[in-house]
Amino acid sequence: MVNNSDANKFQDTFRLNYSYYFDQFGSEQEFFESAQKWINDNYFIIVLGRLHKVDGEQYILLFFNHQYFPVEEVKGHLKDGLCFAFRSDQFKGYSMRNRLKDYGFLAYSIQESIPLMGNDYRLIKNIFELIARETKMPSSEIHSTILVAYLNLLLQHMQRFYQWSLANRLDECKLLQQNFINELHTYFDRKANRFIALPTLASLAKKLDHTTQFLNDVSLKTSGSTAQHHIDNFIVTIAKELLAETDLSVAEIAKKMHFIEPQSLNRLFKRKAKVTPLDYRISII
Repeated sequence: MVNNSDANKFQDTFRLNYSYYFDQFGSEQEFFESAQKWINDNYFIIVLGRLHKVDGEQYILLFFNHQYFPVEEVKGHLKDGLCFAFRSDQFKGYSMRNRLKDYGFLAYSIQESIPLMGNDYRLIKNIFELIARETKMPSSEIHSTILVAYLNLLLQHMQRFYQWSLANRLDECKLLQQNFINELHTYFDRKANRFIALPTLASLAKKLDHTTQFLNDVSLKTSGSTAQHHIDNFIVTIAKELLAETDLSVAEIAKKMHFIEPQSLNRLFKRKAKVTPLDYRISII
């Protein structure tokens, strides 16, 4: 049941003063011209696009917002398609806004998106058609509730498709995870006994040509732990080695590891090792 307070929020979310758009575009340029205006106005955009392919038709689902709209990355891929744009900031105050954060695939790049074919494509297209039909209905409480339900349904089906995709590409995911671990280890120069740079998820994702979210999801799928968990553990492991094998102070070690301030190393070390760096050094003497 939706209480009166939630109902009012639903109704406000999809009021008829241009809080959402449903559109069909016949070219990539046509989409970009409309999308840029929506992005500038903090809209969230879901696109069911047909790709330029020589060997038959292929469709893909893409997601954009004001924080992620990689025009250059997408350019040259889209032939035509359907799109639904809505004001994501209007979801503040109830579950849909928070729910958007639960779907990691919303931040995937076009290279990481899965192609939609056969029954999967038809299912997603049917949901788009339901959304299109509903956007033409008069504004009301039930109208808003139905639109939110269709959006939830679309996202949940895509969540399932991505889970299937990762499971079916397990060997590929394991290889990417190994490449991630190998790349992580290159950040520490063992001859010089120092970090070349402090490893971050963003820098590793860039080196591996993937988004941070995809890298994180692959890590969870293959190792049961997030990519950030592996990065933090590696940093703390190296800190332990330096504490055990050198006479450097904690501040000197933090500087050697490219921490901006020693307190950052102290906090990370205590969170992972359950003791401070100094207490760790005392315990191994």
